[in-house]
Formats: sequence, structure tokens, C-alpha cells
Amino acid sequence: MPSISDDASRHVVIDHRQGHYLCFPDVRTMDDGSLLVVYNEYDRHVGNRRRLMQQRSKDGGRTWSGPRMIRARRSHCPRLSALSDGQILLMDDVPPNATWSTDEGEHWVTDDRVKITGHGLLDRPLALDTETLLTTGHCHRGQAAHPAIRQAPTEQMLYRSDDRGATWKMHAPIARHRNLVLCEGSLCLLPDGRLACLMRENSMVYEPMYLSLSDDGGNTWSDPIPTPLIGHRPTLGLTPGGKLLVTYRNVGPDWGTAAWLGELDELTSGFRVHGRISQASPPEFTTEGMRVRNGPGPDVTRFALRPMTDPRSATAELEATLRVDRAGQNGCGLRLGCWWRVFPDRVESEGEHVLPLKSGQFNHFRLSYSGGVCELTVNDRDRIAMTVPPDGAETRGIMVGAPLPFEDNEVDCVWRDVKLNVNEPRELREHQFTWDHTQGLPDRWMRDSVLELKNDRHAAWADFGYSGWCVTPDGDFFCAYHHGGGEEPDYAPGLSSRIMGTRFSRDDFK
Repeated sequence: MPSISDDASRHVVIDHRQGHYLCFPDVRTMDDGSLLVVYNEYDRHVGNRRRLMQQRSKDGGRTWSGPRMIRARRSHCPRLSALSDGQILLMDDVPPNATWSTDEGEHWVTDDRVKITGHGLLDRPLALDTETLLTTGHCHRGQAAHPAIRQAPTEQMLYRSDDRGATWKMHAPIARHRNLVLCEGSLCLLPDGRLACLMRENSMVYEPMYLSLSDDGGNTWSDPIPTPLIGHRPTLGLTPGGKLLVTYRNVGPDWGTAAWLGELDELTSGFRVHGRISQASPPEFTTEGMRVRNGPGPDVTRFALRPMTDPRSATAELEATLRVDRAGQNGCGLRLGCWWRVFPDRVESEGEHVLPLKSGQFNHFRLSYSGGVCELTVNDRDRIAMTVPPDGAETRGIMVGAPLPFEDNEVDCVWRDVKLNVNEPRELREHQFTWDHTQGLPDRWMRDSVLELKNDRHAAWADFGYSGWCVTPDGDFFCAYHHGGGEEPDYAPGLSSRIMGTRFSRDDFK
């Protein structure tokens, strides 16, 4: 993907102090051209100590004023909106409140009467007119987790205020789905008057983010539409040029803070392959195929394909032609229903079922899944089958490449082609993917279309990527986000995070 991760001139550390977990920022451009960022000062990811902080930049995000506390009470994922009369509205959900400023953040007044108690992770308030504001939040319905998502199902709810944010009422559910953990929605008013809500999907099987649309002011919403982006806590908005911009936590195989810029048609075009390639030894393309050579350790190459949403009714077929010349203890992976590990002389399923292979030759693997049974056929003759949970999250993911993201995946192999068909009758959806080595990397769309702002592949997924963005006075974009710094010696999962900012422009997406 286009990346400015290593371009130090683009990045600024807004706040980094030892002993503090600094996280969950939002940023807005004020009427005077300055940038205002708000964020949390915690002691850890799920903070016991939680303070709400702010800083200001008068030079487009290049330098910052230093931290100043708004309040020492609890806070969680603050969101900013600039209203038409110059007021700044800051929404927070722990405790539920609205905080107002009439002087661009110099002074704040908190109104504890604003109660949105049913749902959390509130979005930036969206103004429909001078009096009407919308926001959205989510909650889990029920206490019991069901195995397909490992947690209780979620509900994304629209809230409406008809008195400029003084009071809020639940207005309409945006999305509920048994097998999709739809949450952390971000609202946008489209040029044609429709509303869009882009939502995180959190079952952690490489489901993409989903989008719902409303053409009646939020009273009713479309069924969730899969997008090409795999991510958390999106911030969706309309740019001055009329395109949509999303910043988000990229939780595809290669983690970090990312941005996408484009049209609605592309955002609703469905799943795209996401990948991660070895930094030390990227894949090589030869007349035989895509050669992948990973040494021992966590520097890996792997690709996430479209998962099954509901394995109770879905059927899937995954085919690949490859030759494995060398493999460490974890082999070369094909995942459908479970991991199938290919070695030069054999293929194993979960260490139990084994089929022998002839070394030194390409083999054609066909995996089929239906009703909790996954069957492997090699070269159209040898077969073995595995029973897997038909309603389990572990059954849903579909991948090729290194079986483990951060462990030993030593391998030397050549991939010639990959095909996938996933039929989802409950979703009225069929997904097809066909790739061969003459097309370049399988995740080419992602590499052409998603801008990597800052990579953080070695951090825990919770420690990076919650973001907000704004347009700077010179027409560029500025994104504020939290960043773990997983490659640094003092990084501690769940205990280390700073606030960073990155400047980028439309040209960076080329």
C-alpha cells in the first residue's frame, strides 16, 4: 500500500509521557485556523485513572501547546463537533455528558443532564440543521456470548437531539446482526442527502467494516453492506473535494493507522484481500509463481481472504496450487474451517490427519466446507475430512500463507494460483476471488488504495489506531491517533501508548 509510515517529516508526537497511557483522540479545525485535539490520559488501556486532556496547534499540527486538563473525572473516547454558531460540542460516554465551549476550547462547561445511558462509544455529533443533531453509539444485548462471535451480539443505535444537544433520545436502530459485531459507528451526511454509518466489525476473523445507509433522515436503515476495509473505530467524513475520507485502525494482517479516500461506490464494493509481506524477504515473482521465503521468526507473509459470516449455512471452496520446498515446524498454511499445514512431503490438519505428498512438485489443493465438515482433496484423488464447529468463530476465517502472525513460520514455497468461492444464503451473498501469480500480489487493491499513515504491526491491537481527522487551513489533512510503538524497547502491551499526528494529502493516495 502507499505508505508514509517512515517519513519522519509527516509525523509529530503530540503527547508522550512515561507512566501514562495516552489514547483515543479526536481533532478539529477551529474558526481561527488552529487545530484542537482532545484525548485521554489513562494509566492503562482499560484505565482506572482517566483524565480528559486537550492541546492546541497554531501551525497546522506541526507543533503543539502542551497538555492541559479539561477535567479530572472519568472519560472515554471523546468526540468533537463544531456547530454553526461557533460553539464546540464535546460528547463523551463515561459518564454520559456533553461539554461545551464558546471560545474554541479555552473554557469548557459540562452538562451532566445530557443522558445517553443505553449506548457507548459515541460518534461526533452530526448537524442536520441549526437545531437537529445526530450521534450514534453501540451496546451489547444480553450477557451470554455465543460462539460465532465470542461475545454477546451488538446493537448500533441512532440518537437524535432537536434542541442543539441539550437532550437526546433513541431514534432508530442502525444495525443488529447475530454473527457480526457491528459497533463504533461513524456518521456522515452524503451530498445526495442520505445518511451513511460506517461500523467496526469485531468478531476478529477479518470481517470488513460494514456500512448502512438511510434515505429518510435516519428513521430506517439498509442492511449492513460489506466494505473493502478491515478496521476499527472509523472516522468517516466528506472532504471539501466531495470524496469520502476514512481514518481507522487497520486490523488486517499488517496492523497500523490507515486512511482511505474515495467514492461511495467503491466503499460499498465488498471485501478485498488484505495481506502482510515479509519485510526482510518480500515475495519474488518468477515464471513458476510467487515465491515466498520466510526465515525463522515473526517476519511473515500471509493473506486474509473473505471469511464466512455464518458457517451454519455457508458453503465455501478454497483451491490453491503450490509447491513447498522447505518448511519449519508450522509449515505453509491454508485455512478453511481450520488450518491445513503443508510441508514438502505431507499436509497435516491440526496435527491429526496427514496426507503424504511427493516432494519437489506442485500440488493442487481443494478445500470444501459445508455444515461443519471441511474436506481436503489433493490432486483430485487423495482425500481427508475434518469436523469443525458449525457455529464457531474459529471456523469462519479463511487465509493463505503463514499460519501464525508472530511466531516461527520458516518456509520456502511457490504459489501459482488461489481461488475462493463463499456462498452465504442467509446473507443473499456470494463472494468469488480468483488470483494467479501473473497478477502480482493477491492484495493489490489494498496496496493501491489504502494509505498507511503509521505502521504498528508489533503492538497489541488495542494500543493503536483510534483516530480523528480534520482539514488544515492549507487544504491538507491532519490525523490524530494513539500509537503503541510496538518495536520500541520500552513498549509494554496494554500499558504503552502516545498521541501522534500525521499530515497527509490527496496526492499521497496515488
